[in-house]
Amino acid sequence: MNSGFLMDTDHNRHNTLRQTKRAALFALQEYELVWDSIHFIQVSEHVTFRIDCGEGDKYLLRIHSGNKSAEATLSELEWLNHLGRKEIIVPNGVMNREISLITTLPDEDGQTYYATLLRWVEGERLDKWSLTDEHIQQMGMLMADLHTGSSDFAASRDFTRPHWGSDSFKRDWEHLQRHHHSFITDEAFQLYTIAAVKVANLLDTFVAEEQDYGMIHADLHSGNVVFHHGKPYAIDFGRCGYGFHMYDIAQAVMGLRPTQRRLFIEGYEKVRLLSSKAISMLECFFIMSIIEAYSFHAENELETEGLIEEQPYARAILNAYLNGEPFLFQVLDE
Repeated sequence: MNSGFLMDTDHNRHNTLRQTKRAALFALQEYELVWDSIHFIQVSEHVTFRIDCGEGDKYLLRIHSGNKSAEATLSELEWLNHLGRKEIIVPNGVMNREISLITTLPDEDGQTYYATLLRWVEGERLDKWSLTDEHIQQMGMLMADLHTGSSDFAASRDFTRPHWGSDSFKRDWEHLQRHHHSFITDEAFQLYTIAAVKVANLLDTFVAEEQDYGMIHADLHSGNVVFHHGKPYAIDFGRCGYGFHMYDIAQAVMGLRPTQRRLFIEGYEKVRLLSSKAISMLECFFIMSIIEAYSFHAENELETEGLIEEQPYARAILNAYLNGEPFLFQVLDE
């Protein structure tokens, strides 16, 4: 819910950008880079910059708030390094002059930051109108490759990443209960409550088995996939953690149209076959993902109008789920 960066007012936003830009310039001195230009990208979980060097080399510089766990960031990079050894192209971390993946930065007006540098993954994001059937299938294949590549991942003793499942859902549901009033009516929220109980009960029955559980991206929607020379590559692993593969798929297809969801599954199964219980699990994780998303955005006033507009469709999905009707691949009346 909280990125650690103060962006709630124009004054705080200006200060945060000024501080993190100065932090970025300091951080670059700690790497063996001859860079030409630095380009601000965005503020999200971290503040990101693209670093352009000679001969076309590019890097991603991330400035992290000091209240974010450095151990968790190192663990993210550990997993990315494992995927890189599997010849899966991902944004691998770069060591600084001290042979460390974490660069500690001096305080900026009382704010603490640290930095990580990653190799840039070349490619173009495609908006939902530009995604072809082939693109969608390739995204499914990409996710399956990530799952296959992670199947033998052995974490270090200090490895720490979130677990996406029963406990995380309970936290998100409790947060939504407190903050839903701006976009969900009390009457409609009764429907969410019944669905949340059903999801929570099912999550408690799922058994984590090696073939369908492990390290996952957990946020591989179309905005976190870039295409280069017709091939897809995953970026932004900031939400990675342990979870069921079906949860990973649910997060990826939630923003796709029903026909595209089927194409994604078809692409996935070109690489990894799904079990007979996969679709029922996917339905559960799909509802979980909807509730998570609304919980995450509930306190952002800039999102309220869009969240209100989505409610008729969300209620249609919840009703179908509670009535035992298929909804993943069907167009529902709002």
